[in-house]
Amino acid sequence: MTQPLLSVNGVSKYFGGLKAVDEVDFDVFPREILGILGPNGAGKTVLFNLISGIYQPTAGEVHFCGQRIDGLPPHLIAQRGMGRTFQIVKPFGSLTVLQNVLVARGVMRYGHLTKIWGPWGSKAEIREAMEVLDKVGLTELAQRKASLLPLGNLRRLEIARALIVGHTVLLLDESFSGLRHDEIGQLERLIRRIRDDGRTIILIEHNMRVTMGLCDRIVVLDHGRKIAEGAPKDIQQDEAVIEAYLGRKGISHAS
Repeated sequence: MTQPLLSVNGVSKYFGGLKAVDEVDFDVFPREILGILGPNGAGKTVLFNLISGIYQPTAGEVHFCGQRIDGLPPHLIAQRGMGRTFQIVKPFGSLTVLQNVLVARGVMRYGHLTKIWGPWGSKAEIREAMEVLDKVGLTELAQRKASLLPLGNLRRLEIARALIVGHTVLLLDESFSGLRHDEIGQLERLIRRIRDDGRTIILIEHNMRVTMGLCDRIVVLDHGRKIAEGAPKDIQQDEAVIEAYLGRKGISHAS
């Protein structure tokens, strides 16, 4: 049986008396697209922050490529091949699209004083960054300032910055948010191509149609706890999931 690429084991995060994430377990397998669903405040982004090292868990463990990573700083987790995006896109507006990707690649220099102060933007680094921009469809905008990009291209730039370090797994936090219908379709195709190239993808998304059509499996959170896990067709029919989104009253009206 294929070994999990990422394992989340009993992970919890408490902020005082608030249990933002409460004993969550799941595995992610190579070249899988896993969706994280849940109502607002369910703990989805907190979970991403625990996986990527922004928060340390109150309890539980996270294993990536067979090694325990909870407690490691974000840059060391990124160096192991994990890239992520954020709900709110905040590029370096005064830098070009290409420079934004090069800056993201700089995480590979952390921990090496000579590399940090050495020359940036070597031919090899630029070639690698341009290959990523080509993958996300931003090659022609490489020299444009990031502050001039519309939202659809900003989302692609955010994915490019994650790809430059995320050669194994990508965490995508609401990358479809605010996009037009045609942009959503384009981004769905891009994510499938990224998976087909060998990466594993975990995504948070509120657009149910996107999640159900794109993901191989889905984990559903509510009030910090996992309430369901399975294939999209099973999640759609799960009563606990329906109740989390509609409430008990909504279920009775729907039936």
